[in-house]
Amino acid sequence: MKCMLIDDDVPTVQVLTDIIPWGEYGFSEVSRAHCVQDAQMLFAAGIPDLVICDIEMPRGSGIEMIQWIRERGYDCAFIFFTCHENFDFASTAISYNADSYLLKPLNQEKLEAAVLKAVGGLKWRRQLGEYQKFGMAWLKNKGLVESSFWTDILMASISPRRDLIQGEIYKRELSIKTEQGYVLLLVSVFLSEIDQRWNESTFRYAFANLSSEIILLRLHYDRVVSYQKNNRLYVAVVVDERNIDRKQLEERGKRLIQLMNEYLKCVGTCYISEPIHIEGLAQLKAKLERMDGSNIMFRGKVHWQNAVFSRERMERFDLDTPRYTSLFVEREKAQIVNRLKKDLEQLAAKNQLDAEMLHVIREDFLQIVYAILARNIVQAHQLFTDSLAQQLYLKSVHSIFDFMKWAHLITKRTIETIKETQRSEGVADKAKRYIHENYSKDLNREDVAASVFLTPDYLAKVFKQETGMTMKEYLNACRIAAAKLMLIDSRLSIGQIAMETGYENISYFSTVFKKLAGETPNAYRSRHRLVQKKG
Repeated sequence: MKCMLIDDDVPTVQVLTDIIPWGEYGFSEVSRAHCVQDAQMLFAAGIPDLVICDIEMPRGSGIEMIQWIRERGYDCAFIFFTCHENFDFASTAISYNADSYLLKPLNQEKLEAAVLKAVGGLKWRRQLGEYQKFGMAWLKNKGLVESSFWTDILMASISPRRDLIQGEIYKRELSIKTEQGYVLLLVSVFLSEIDQRWNESTFRYAFANLSSEIILLRLHYDRVVSYQKNNRLYVAVVVDERNIDRKQLEERGKRLIQLMNEYLKCVGTCYISEPIHIEGLAQLKAKLERMDGSNIMFRGKVHWQNAVFSRERMERFDLDTPRYTSLFVEREKAQIVNRLKKDLEQLAAKNQLDAEMLHVIREDFLQIVYAILARNIVQAHQLFTDSLAQQLYLKSVHSIFDFMKWAHLITKRTIETIKETQRSEGVADKAKRYIHENYSKDLNREDVAASVFLTPDYLAKVFKQETGMTMKEYLNACRIAAAKLMLIDSRLSIGQIAMETGYENISYFSTVFKKLAGETPNAYRSRHRLVQKKG
């Protein structure tokens, strides 16, 4: 510790320095000043723990010195040592929390007693200050400790045994009862539906904050756990069974959903459990998450734990493939997206839309897209294997919103790629595209040449140079490829497939098919259907 002696009388300062065994009282340094101004300058070099100061000095009083110290919040013990017995001086000194007020002449015994008292008081105040800091820190962190406890409970980081849970409560010094029941309220939001203007961490803070304020009626996170799972953001709120009834909890859940829509600009869905003991909360949370995972049509509402998301008997639904194909050919991007949205909304209105139905519609839509791309000689993997497309594909069966985001991307890329391909394609590419689009018709090389505004002989020469095939060979290859798909996927007869692929004579169709496929159409169909049965 450090001591500072302040007195305009130099001999007095020297005596004070010599007669007190400073080391025995814990002081390693004693500095001296002969006026208030010098003393204040010495504070810059280090704040003393004890100041012994005269009151009346020529260039400022001891009262001014203690006032200066207290105004700056310096934690110094203070002893006045003066020849003035004036009560006003003493009362003023006391008002500034001076430790002692000693009168001259010097009395070593009284002085040492005053120093001992001042040091004891200083240590007590500092120890008390540390206790206060610890106390404030504990109060401040108690909510975090309890929040961490509930996180460990819900995530099953603590084994679901009541005795082990009780041990954790004791270890963390929490006042949580294991014998009472708790209600779990789980609120979910699709990450894809969060307004892009939100920073994710800020949104999570606002989401948890709002949930605490509405459900618990206070802004504390001791019973609020925020976490992310798959494509959803969750807030779980643990409520004492005794603190709220079912009706109140449901009303607060509805209010929370309303405010989320109003202020957070997102759709929240709330699930409320039946009361359960603390060791069952982790399993209960998983059950509510499964409920949320199966819920597509009943979002934005409050659901109790035993709610069943029933739907009407599923009717067969098929996309209007010819109509969608026509819209793609006409490059009507907006009409495609709007029609698809209308189809989904109609299914939802009939209570017939779930993840399984979304999956079926997605695959049917992709089949249309792939067929369009094949006709334009574009490989699908060039468009849909990037991370964004894959991410939207995986999310597309979670909600109508996610499905439409995916469909919009697929439609936009398909149409724009076809446009670009057709702008940049050469003569042979244009001819191939024409063949792909018209192979089912009675097509000849004159028709193909007319589509690219060239003479048949010149086009035949260019086509052979660029593809290595004659136009007739390419036409047959295109027709047989289409026939193979029909043989596997349809129940059409061989004769019908021949007609569908542009062959009027079934015998000629079979000859060409065997030449290119290495077997007859019947053998090809039988072999692939046998493979499908085994699979």
